[in-house]
Amino acid sequence: MGLMSTIRAAISLLILGLLLSGCAGTARGIKSSVYQPDEAATVKDVSRSQADAMVVIRYPAVVSDDAMPAYYRSFEQHAIGGKLELDSRTRQDTDRVAQSIITKSNYYAMSLYREFRDKLPSQSVLLSPHIITLDDEDKLTSLPLLASEQVPSVVTIDFNIYSFPDPRKMMDSEPLTFGDIVTPLFVVHSNRWLRPPTHGLLLSSQPLLGAAWNQSVRQADKQAAARLDDTIFEFRRPLDFVSFLHHGNESVADVPLKSAGQSRREVAAVEVHPLEKIRMDGDVVAVLTRDSSVDPFADDFVKGAATRVVNALNSVDHDRATFFARQIALSRFDPALGEAFLSRSRSEDLRARLQMGEALIAAERKFLSAQSESLYQGAYEGVYGDQMRQMISAEYRLLEDRRELARAQNFSTAMAVVAMAGAVYAGSNGNSNNFLHSRTMSNVAMMTSLWAMNSAFSKYAESKTVGENFLVQMAPAINRQVSVQIEWLESRENITARDFGEFRDKTLSLYQSSVRSAFQHTFDPTCQFRHPDLEQPGRWFGLCRNGQGISDGYGLILDDQGHVVEYVGSAEAGLASGSGAMIYRSAAEIGATYYEGNFSKGLPDGVVLVEQPGRKPRVRMFRVGNEGGSADADQLQSVQF
Repeated sequence: MGLMSTIRAAISLLILGLLLSGCAGTARGIKSSVYQPDEAATVKDVSRSQADAMVVIRYPAVVSDDAMPAYYRSFEQHAIGGKLELDSRTRQDTDRVAQSIITKSNYYAMSLYREFRDKLPSQSVLLSPHIITLDDEDKLTSLPLLASEQVPSVVTIDFNIYSFPDPRKMMDSEPLTFGDIVTPLFVVHSNRWLRPPTHGLLLSSQPLLGAAWNQSVRQADKQAAARLDDTIFEFRRPLDFVSFLHHGNESVADVPLKSAGQSRREVAAVEVHPLEKIRMDGDVVAVLTRDSSVDPFADDFVKGAATRVVNALNSVDHDRATFFARQIALSRFDPALGEAFLSRSRSEDLRARLQMGEALIAAERKFLSAQSESLYQGAYEGVYGDQMRQMISAEYRLLEDRRELARAQNFSTAMAVVAMAGAVYAGSNGNSNNFLHSRTMSNVAMMTSLWAMNSAFSKYAESKTVGENFLVQMAPAINRQVSVQIEWLESRENITARDFGEFRDKTLSLYQSSVRSAFQHTFDPTCQFRHPDLEQPGRWFGLCRNGQGISDGYGLILDDQGHVVEYVGSAEAGLASGSGAMIYRSAAEIGATYYEGNFSKGLPDGVVLVEQPGRKPRVRMFRVGNEGGSADADQLQSVQF
């Protein structure tokens, strides 16, 4: 049967379904996101460190073979947007929907990357594709495929698109990514010090809120525990979407929340982004295959979301956000240097080594930036991007036909649309370079579902797509030779490598050859740091006298009752004293309280900035821990991280 005959037969099924079923709704979406773009918004970066990235974008890129069954079942068991009822004949279609969201997340993540890359300082945006896999306990998790998350970054974005698992609902109100309809999910988070009241969680799509909150708490706890035990912080935060798939909708009581509007922008709370099924500009979608420069997703979602993140970047202290990530990164070159960094020592020997270490971290960021750009070119500007635009355009035409030809909603008509899609994508003209008639797609001519087309991505490496063969296609682009120039003091060095492992070996070798001797700065593990409200002492990372912390450094307490105290600043007799910043967290309360300013005898004393869950940051006057009213913000002595 010829292609046109197949299409005509599929349309006949559509019309038959219409006659049999009566009227119902069709796939529609809202016209714009709650986030509105501001083309004039630019980042004001006043940080002292030049090593950090501004944004790291994480997204699901591939599913390992051993994790595929668990991914499929988790996807159907934890559906977003409605109750899922499946039988044996529809489960295969559900699996194909699960495959499609990985395929499309790869593509739409590039739109987000391009917007940030063009809006933020050069080489400050990194991509971090994840592989969905199983952990040591055979539980669903994800791991980064690149080293982008090892570079200190101000904020991290978790992004993916979503579709309801049952394709029979594709014309209904459930979330969908098909044709001109896109349902984005994203989370914005950072180190806990950026926003202590929310453990660093800034924004979350509503369905992922519980997973994102619990992961932020877990990340903060594990980082503090690693520091207390003098172990390298190895916790790798899985994608929040993957955590959601594994645990389901985790409800957390009393999380401080705010809407996406303007009225509570300054409140220390998690901004909840409603689940949005966005209908992109159909006129733009219709010309995707003829003009690859157009991007309807950027216009209808990405630019607004990017503006929101830029505003967040302008409202936070970048050095405070990356302080502990820089300490961890420096420890990879020299563990003693990483420890000394916590002491905030101003010695000339330490200062020179820190400059060298930061220069090498900045070089790693530049190398990873080149990898990210190669990944973008392969997944958006290359063959894969062309194929995705062909697919989206064809999906759009199918939806438009459905909207015009029928208002019926039942299994027959929905499956007819999907069958028509399968027929279009399974064209048999092997001599054509057109995606709709490619040799690869002819191998799946017997498949009757658009989701089956996505399955083909994972079966044929020659299709040059990002499925199970993500690394097969992308490795040549990612592992191309990259040269980075490092400037340190009066010297310049060029490092050239094909992969990050080779690059890091060379940066480590350069550091070791540049320093004249090993740096001796081991802190006394018995040196105590205390808080007057807690009986159990903690550790002081800095100078010590009579077993108690003094001068500048870092103090940490984790007691048996679940209290956590972290302090960066000056101490006397093991207590916070002088200028500093403190996070105080009680097991009985949600979130944490942040104090920055002056301290005496372990408590806020004088002009102090206070950040608490659900409240606006405020500058208050304290007298040895007792709050006494408002204070002049100009008198606040801020901490330099």
